[in-house]
Amino acid sequence: MPDGRVHAEDEQKAARQALNELLAWPPMARSPRLSAFLTYVVEAALAGREGSVKAYSIAVDVFGRSETFDPQSDPIVRVQARRLRGLIEEFDKLELGTAPVRIVLPVGRYVPEFVARGSVSTKNEAPQPKDVSAESDATRPPQAPSRSIWVAGAAAAILLIGSLYFWPELGRRTSLEPETAQPSMPMVVVEDFENLTNDQRSMPLVAGLALELVTDLNQFSELSARYGGVQAEPLGVEQTSDAAYVLSGVARRSPGGILYSVLLQDVSSRSVLATFEVEAEIDEGAPSLTLQDVSEAFSLRLGSPRGPLHKAARNWIDGRSADERIVLDPYPCMIAYSVFRERRHSYDTTMLERCAHQSMSEERSEGFAILSVLTADRGWRVGNDTIEGAALIEQGRALAEQAILLEPTNGFNWAQRAYVAFLAGENSNARDGYNTAIQLNPAMVDVLADYGFVESLNGNWQAAVMLSQRALSIEADPPDFYSIVPALWAMREGDYIQAAAIGERILSAAPDLGSAVMVAAGGHLRDADIINAYLPRLLASQRFRRQGIMPVLRAHVMDPDLLRAISTGIISAGVPLDRLAQPF
Repeated sequence: MPDGRVHAEDEQKAARQALNELLAWPPMARSPRLSAFLTYVVEAALAGREGSVKAYSIAVDVFGRSETFDPQSDPIVRVQARRLRGLIEEFDKLELGTAPVRIVLPVGRYVPEFVARGSVSTKNEAPQPKDVSAESDATRPPQAPSRSIWVAGAAAAILLIGSLYFWPELGRRTSLEPETAQPSMPMVVVEDFENLTNDQRSMPLVAGLALELVTDLNQFSELSARYGGVQAEPLGVEQTSDAAYVLSGVARRSPGGILYSVLLQDVSSRSVLATFEVEAEIDEGAPSLTLQDVSEAFSLRLGSPRGPLHKAARNWIDGRSADERIVLDPYPCMIAYSVFRERRHSYDTTMLERCAHQSMSEERSEGFAILSVLTADRGWRVGNDTIEGAALIEQGRALAEQAILLEPTNGFNWAQRAYVAFLAGENSNARDGYNTAIQLNPAMVDVLADYGFVESLNGNWQAAVMLSQRALSIEADPPDFYSIVPALWAMREGDYIQAAAIGERILSAAPDLGSAVMVAAGGHLRDADIINAYLPRLLASQRFRRQGIMPVLRAHVMDPDLLRAISTGIISAGVPLDRLAQPF
């Protein structure tokens, strides 16, 4: 039975239009739980079930909490309500809605209001008496008689000191420096491509390409994209974000076939940030690349952590010190993580861990995914053959699983789960995880490089080389870990000069494997300079010392030809057999 007003049919139609617009907005669509939260409260309100919209029912019905859920001890609904309210307010601020009404989630309530667009919600103007749907389900105790101001001040001071002592997290957050202006997530408005081929008889060359690009770019957690039509209005785009860009493109004939070109412009400065080209050969009268292939090629470049869209954020991150007591917002946190992956063995993760914990407290899946890798990486450094290291890796695995549960269609989460499996020495699970990640978002260039590395360890060289070359073709200045597959392939194929030339770059990404490759290359080449430079590193590895060099390598490298090339090279470098095969 309804316990509130059942909205008329035209009111319900307008409200559901507003709901659908919000659910289709990429920042909302990337959070299935917030989308479910919003749908739940809107449908309850439209059906007149306002009295049933409480923290308990939302926790159980939307967030899967058990029937023993206690809203006083578990703040999930309040936290998610704040997130949902913030997204709705941002959507309205950007003036993206076209429905006759807009949805408002008043402070202190979970029951939404449906306000005519252009008017103001009166319930947000002044505090209102709390009702059965208030965010705190506890009954307010009778107010004590008023005290003098100094007594109240003293009590407040005591309470604050006590809370700082007994609640360390509050102490950490209140001791942070004043909030620093942080980079905003890039918003890319994609205009329709212009067809300059003057060939109307062939298959469509540009129709739908802009929408394909919008879809692909929105697969990135650190990007947002929307369709701009034939020509985006600069003023409207600029109001969308303070990091707004317009992407326009053309298709024209070239000697080799069809040449697709895009131009990326910064809306605020009207400057050109980048241009990219993709050529599709003509095969039997049709382009060799589908529109999906073209979109993926552009998305690889636009979505790269080192691409033009993230350059400002990376510069900002590089200017920060780990000593600064700031909590990174979700977007700069993602960029900081990409920097960590590039400088894994020299990067101070203090700030990154802080923002990952903050994201976890807001139930952002990427926070769990980031912390899963940081935790498992600590375990790998300690040694997954030790009790402490194995325990840390298991903690990382649990965090990765939680990220998947929160957002199972997020390719970034699956990629980090795969990386944790790799650190645990589980090549098969890592391969499956990377394959899933690429199915969800094939334009994650760093994941292509990681996937190729795992395939090389498994001995699947055709796939490994293809993935590696694809990643290397995108980056003008690739991170060091992109060099792992080329170095291993050169070693396996007996090109020891090339292995030595490339192998030095992989030392920062994989120190143990890198030192083994360099010593092996030096041994095959009889190059004393290489051997003298890298043999001390090889013998100083605690992992190798605990287990022996080849036992460690055999645990990860499944290709016997590669293992043979490395072992014979190390022996030629003068390493005794006992150190090669046994702990030392």
